[in-house]
Amino acid sequence: MRMNFHRLAYEEIEVCNALTLETFRAFLAPAQPKAGGRALEIGAGNATLAISLARDFDMVVEAVEVDMAVAALAQSRINAADVADRVTLSRMRSLTLLEDLPAQDLILCVGATDPVGEEHRHPTDAFRELANHLAPGGLLVWGDLYWTEIPPEPLARVMALTNACTPLEDWAAAARAAGLEVLDIHLADDATWQTYIETMDRAARDWIAAHPDRIERPHIEATADRVRSFLTFARPYTGFALQLMRKPEA
Repeated sequence: MRMNFHRLAYEEIEVCNALTLETFRAFLAPAQPKAGGRALEIGAGNATLAISLARDFDMVVEAVEVDMAVAALAQSRINAADVADRVTLSRMRSLTLLEDLPAQDLILCVGATDPVGEEHRHPTDAFRELANHLAPGGLLVWGDLYWTEIPPEPLARVMALTNACTPLEDWAAAARAAGLEVLDIHLADDATWQTYIETMDRAARDWIAAHPDRIERPHIEATADRVRSFLTFARPYTGFALQLMRKPEA
């Protein structure tokens, strides 16, 4: 299988965003996810969070990942963690999987691109669509970039290609519009952000140096340059946050 930047980066970072596993556990625990309940992770990445849902919260997890190289990493981590009986990984787009799943007790969507389709990219639309797939009392954990101040127009245009980056206060409004209760919000600190950026970049640079003749090298190097430049330029205008929401009981 061809190597790519995200596969390299996700092998080295703990969680595939500006987030730590310890923070995730502490953030979710007070909401008391349903033990034995059904959970869906959209955008499995390296499967750290899916494994945590199974191990730490005793949930049965469906995880979906569209990048084939990243999915191979996720499956290897699931197997190594000995949770393949409780974590099922599908290599497809999330909308396809959602059509076949029953209502979920928890949906986890952290840093995924277009988790419910490009037409539902804005948080208001995404939350409403995801809420339709939650059981009464179910939890939605959403993680994404947000604007900390008005960005330069070129940055806003580039971000809009893959992210509906909005001010943080729009998230709470979107949750209310979708009929969800906001339970908590966590903001990534500067140290976590910096570790995230530096670890991904170092993983790619180390691989490039060790594999000068691989056919993937030019593309991986170009992607590493682009990601580092983008995140460095965007950092003064963006933050990363988790928002925990609950669907009301019927």
